[in-house]
This record gives sequence, structure tokens and C-alpha cells, in this order.
Amino acid sequence: MKRKLICTMVVAMVISLAGHAQSKLTETQKKEMKEKYEAYKAQLNLSEEQAVKMEEINTAYFEGLAGLRQSSGSKMSKYRKFKSLSSEKDEKVKKILDEEQYQRYKAQQKEMKSNLKSKKQ
Repeated sequence: MKRKLICTMVVAMVISLAGHAQSKLTETQKKEMKEKYEAYKAQLNLSEEQAVKMEEINTAYFEGLAGLRQSSGSKMSKYRKFKSLSSEKDEKVKKILDEEQYQRYKAQQKEMKSNLKSKKQ
């Protein structure tokens, strides 16, 4: 269940980024991403207004990450910028979600981070 939540969250973020960039995804992949995004919205129990705001937040976040990847700064400066982007995103998300939704969101974030660490090992 947790893995499913994490996967849908990642997919939701990718959807928001993919919507603003030219994509070479097949129609099947696009449909699958859309379905996972809808599941993500349902798991957080987002209203339509919240879903739109979350998409805007995620898009801005991923655009920032894309710029960060292309920058020529040191690892430390990139890390600091990454932490700054993450904090900004978290603050914005906290403003649009209620307490229960935010706790589920944070749990998803924690699980995703844990999965990424285990994949690196």
C-alpha cells in the first residue's frame, strides 16, 4: 500500500512536469500516468482546487530541479538550492492541505525517501 502511494506521488509529480514540457511518452504511458495521478488525488482526498494548486506547486518545483541539474555550481551549492526548493514546496503544500492530508503527504514523502535510499545501496 505504501509503495503504491509513493509510486502515485512520483507519477503525479512527473505528470505535472510532463504537461509543461514536450513529451515523447506513448499514449499508453500518458494514460497510465493520468490514472496514477487520479489515484494520488484520491489517496490524499484532494479537492479539485487543491489538485490544481498541487499541480502548480509540483510544476514549479520540477522546473527548479531541472534548472538545478543544468547549473554549473558545486555539489554543496546544488544541495543547498535543492533543500531550499524542497522547503519552499513543503511550505506551499502545507498551506493548501488540511492537517490530515498534510500528514499523509509527509508520510508519502518519507516513504519515497526511504525507497530511494534503499535503491542506491
